[in-house]
Amino acid sequence: MKRDETSAVKSLDRGLDILEYVAGAKQPPSFSRLLVDLKIPRSSLFHLLNNLQARAFIARNSAADGYRLGSGLHRLARAAPQPSLRDQVLPFLTQLSSELNETCGFYARVGDAVEVVASAISTHALSYTMKMGARAPLYAVSAGKIVLAELKPADWKEYLARVVLVPATLQTIRSKARLKKEIETIKATGFAYSHEEFSPGITAIATAVRRDSTFVGALNIAVPSVRFTPNRNGEFREAFRVTAQAIAVALG
Repeated sequence: MKRDETSAVKSLDRGLDILEYVAGAKQPPSFSRLLVDLKIPRSSLFHLLNNLQARAFIARNSAADGYRLGSGLHRLARAAPQPSLRDQVLPFLTQLSSELNETCGFYARVGDAVEVVASAISTHALSYTMKMGARAPLYAVSAGKIVLAELKPADWKEYLARVVLVPATLQTIRSKARLKKEIETIKATGFAYSHEEFSPGITAIATAVRRDSTFVGALNIAVPSVRFTPNRNGEFREAFRVTAQAIAVALG
């Protein structure tokens, strides 16, 4: 893309123009093609190409008699800060929350708890707020139950042996036998629920998000129980399938 020719560092602009052009070209462009399309003076183009080659930002493709991107750019890309998990999932949560007008969140495991990594809050006057960094026990929330359903048999056995099911509300699961039965259902269906088990008046549903086959975290929707109807449950499940897949692709 051509830059403003009045730039105080014209040579830098021209060097970036070359990199952008080479990156977007279907075939490695020749010196002549760069000269015509970029309209850089011949002498300047010659020296810029030599400098870029010396820094390995471009390389000659002898078979095509043209230029391609070089290993120096890969080195810079690897050194660049990677976006956080929160930054990667937040746009999807925002879109999902807008479509459903309900509060959505993404949770990651932290020991025997799950933690809010990112959230998007409903615009309803009556809505649930998920605060970044807030934690909840695995057995009491839908996202936590997803984590439990992902545990390997040995880890699941160890968890059951050490966990104390301290009630957060009157609806919190207090029986390990009941928890085991619910986790089996989650494994079969792919969806977990918390019916006012952590926050009175709030029903939540969650599903797993994976990068390839590796579990990354849980996608969650928390809804006032008065709005959690059978029809909406089906709507949430379908929206989850689409959003979880989109996040998985973005993370991959």
